[in-house]
Amino acid sequence: IYWGSELLLHHAPEPALEVFTKGNHLYPHSARMLIGLGAAWFARGSYDQAVMRVSEASDLNPNDPAPYLFMGKMQSAESAPSEKIVEKLQRFVAQQPDNAEANYYYAVGLWKLRKVSPDAAGAPQIESLLNHAIRLHPNFAAAYVQLGIVHADEKDYPKAISEYQQAIQVDTKMEEAHYRLAQAYRQAGDAAKAAAELRVYDQIARELAQETERERHEIRQFVYVLRDQPPAQIP
Repeated sequence: IYWGSELLLHHAPEPALEVFTKGNHLYPHSARMLIGLGAAWFARGSYDQAVMRVSEASDLNPNDPAPYLFMGKMQSAESAPSEKIVEKLQRFVAQQPDNAEANYYYAVGLWKLRKVSPDAAGAPQIESLLNHAIRLHPNFAAAYVQLGIVHADEKDYPKAISEYQQAIQVDTKMEEAHYRLAQAYRQAGDAAKAAAELRVYDQIARELAQETERERHEIRQFVYVLRDQPPAQIP
């Protein structure tokens, strides 16, 4: 897993895929190897294959948080929802109800499904999950942003603005929070504040311009961290 992780970190998904495929054949019951294989597929752009492999990893040891956290990161990087990931994240929340990331990632999954499926969960359940995540982790900037997105979709712009402001207080360099705050100000009829936030957003975006494919880089970084964890933590 060490060599495969290095390949992912150096933007070499094809060789990494080969390494993790061989590793999976040698160690079919290794969740770490399956997560690495999923990361390689994801870096290669094969989202469905990545979901399958990481789902398999979560089934090897359902109590291990690592595969679920990995699924959450993949889900955050993709616009299309995955019912399989949402199903696994539901299990994650059921097993660890006081895990802030479990609540957050499950809420994001439900929100994405809600956009394409009329049978998906309603906004109150999603808000409840996000509020619980924030109670558990008051500095969870991404949870504030997602809560703002839910409120903005309901056209409750004062609440959305408040949530985006909370996110910015936690992380002043959070691009998405500034961008969405600008949009919320515009919808609320405050053009001056909208323009000011867009200027902040543009400045931050320029500063981060070299960080291309940021979410996918986070996936690779996650594997890098994962490889250094002792086997007792992640089988």
